[in-house]
Amino acid sequence: MRDRLLSSSALLCFVLAATMAAFAQGAQRISLDNAVILVDGGEPSYVQYAAKDLASYLSSISGRPVAVSTSSTGGRNAKTLFAIGKKMAAAMGADLTGMQGLQDGGALLRSFAKGGSTAIAVAGVDPHGTNAGVATLLQMVRAEGTSGFLDGPLDLRSQPGFPVRGIHLNGWPLNYPYAFRSWKESDWKRFIDIAWAQRVNLLYLWPFMEILPVPLSAEDEAYLQEVHRVVDYAQNQRGMEVWIMQSANRIGTSDCGTKDPRFRAYWVNDCQKDMNPADPQQFARILPSFEALYKIVNNADGFCFIDSDPGGWPQSPISDQVKIFQAARKLLDQYSLRGPKTKLVDWMHVGWGRHKFFTSTDSVVAAYDWGPNNPDASDVEFMGETIHHFKQAVAEPWDLIAGQPPYLTVIQKEAVLGKTVYLPYGAIESEPAFPATNLGQESVRNVFERAHQFPGLRGVMGNNQLMLLQFPRTYYFFSTAWDGEYEKRPEPEVMLDLAGQLYPDHKQLIADAFLALRESDSGRIQKILQQLNEITRKGDAGRTGAIGRFLFPDAMVVIRSLHMQLEIRAARQALVEALRGKPDVAECSRLVQDYFDKLLAWNKETGWDKMIDITVWPRPIYEEGKDLTEATYRLKQILAQGAPYTRYAQVDAFFAGITKNLTQKYAQDSLMVGCIEPFKLAVIQSQ
Repeated sequence: MRDRLLSSSALLCFVLAATMAAFAQGAQRISLDNAVILVDGGEPSYVQYAAKDLASYLSSISGRPVAVSTSSTGGRNAKTLFAIGKKMAAAMGADLTGMQGLQDGGALLRSFAKGGSTAIAVAGVDPHGTNAGVATLLQMVRAEGTSGFLDGPLDLRSQPGFPVRGIHLNGWPLNYPYAFRSWKESDWKRFIDIAWAQRVNLLYLWPFMEILPVPLSAEDEAYLQEVHRVVDYAQNQRGMEVWIMQSANRIGTSDCGTKDPRFRAYWVNDCQKDMNPADPQQFARILPSFEALYKIVNNADGFCFIDSDPGGWPQSPISDQVKIFQAARKLLDQYSLRGPKTKLVDWMHVGWGRHKFFTSTDSVVAAYDWGPNNPDASDVEFMGETIHHFKQAVAEPWDLIAGQPPYLTVIQKEAVLGKTVYLPYGAIESEPAFPATNLGQESVRNVFERAHQFPGLRGVMGNNQLMLLQFPRTYYFFSTAWDGEYEKRPEPEVMLDLAGQLYPDHKQLIADAFLALRESDSGRIQKILQQLNEITRKGDAGRTGAIGRFLFPDAMVVIRSLHMQLEIRAARQALVEALRGKPDVAECSRLVQDYFDKLLAWNKETGWDKMIDITVWPRPIYEEGKDLTEATYRLKQILAQGAPYTRYAQVDAFFAGITKNLTQKYAQDSLMVGCIEPFKLAVIQSQ
């Protein structure tokens, strides 16, 4: 009896302790109902915009408008007050002593009692710190039903691991909305919002001036005016620095028969040409292209020349590269709104003049003297010579993009790390590459392990080909760029964090869906697909998060892409699993056809079928791997019976039936080059 009483007492104590802990935890919540945003009217436009954005997000949760006021007395009846910026936080009586020691771009986020209200100060060391502080706060907002809250008390010193955190889009003309070249102005603004929400503060934008012949057509001029407005939005609404990418010497010579530059073909002979800067007549053709760009996109903070690909000139000396920079400097001094303060930037990719060309029937392709991801000592030394030339002959301000890890060593030696942004091209996504969401954190970790070896490095930059597909690595990249400790976060936790920023009402499902892209059990994938099917059928992803609210062309885009990619993965694994047993030829045919069908549907959706003709990149669209290699061998055993001379005919007959069925739905080249022929060859050659 005594033991029972003790057991009951222990249980009661446990329940009471748990209840009190739960109550205490609930009491720590800072309600965001009946909130008012206060921001001083003297804050820059991008801080004002961030304050309004916070109000908009809170309104989307509660369904009620949230007021924004420029007066410290503007929220007298509010339950929660947000004081945005150092001046307003001080006026509200916030303790800002914790700001001491914060670096530029950092902010203090602190909750405190203010009369009968709870006040939350978001005070940056500078306005850019306040701007990033609001983005940090938005990631912390949670909701239950129509009530928003923060876990409190809030006392956070938030500061960037790198002063500059940039993003660059580069890639091939796939379908809307995946490829950036087809985006509308509103899409570009939503992309900038998405980047801002991840605390990106440098936009490296490529408007493809190289495909716009001068004099500009009305369509091309309107397009550059749109670029001007996008730059303005990034700067004045989101507080970003904006660089414009250019080729140093490639110019448009024809519109290739396409009026809209968003859909114009590129690197096509007779439409774009590289000019030799050593030839006065050819050099003179470069300058009008620069001038046309600088006259219209005159609001950018910097203009960056990549040293090759596109452009460059074989065996051209560094002095010719400097000549181009000097000419650009004069034009920018004349046309740029920032005049002599406009930056020139050198993207040290391969090295000016250190490549050659070969020509195919319809395109010009740079062929490098060394593997672009494996520069040797002479290549690194060459970059040192380039820096010497810039120091001597290029007027300030100029900066560098380090395109290869070894370049950081010579950049450090030349004492220009403070002028350098490190762009490890391909760490998030290579290009051109089959459109698929990349998982795995090692490539991103390698970036930061390298970057941290160079104290004083100004910044890091990630690149995307298809931004809407690459949230997992992109989110991890920029979270780590802000907070170095985030690098240690396991991938399942990163996916859960990301899912909460995209679709908080389905946080666990979306995290599981991302991770299932490499799941080996088709049954598990199907369970996730069933849940995604229900969301897709309703067309309602629920409340969107701090990042998800900016998705375009609609909030469902990430769910749709996950759904289609998981269908491919499920079909692939079903085939692999079946071939570990004893399927008959009919079942094999059904499974292979289903796999190809799902692949080709995605191929058509994203526009990868247009890439089939680019023979420089001969790669099948199916996902290879050890398990699939074993499956193709097993398929060969099932199909190729009898005498050796009959085996090819048997395999060929098997794929002929699949081809007949799928040609009713898909283009011949996409089917044959992308699926049938490479897979058939893999089966025949398997052993």
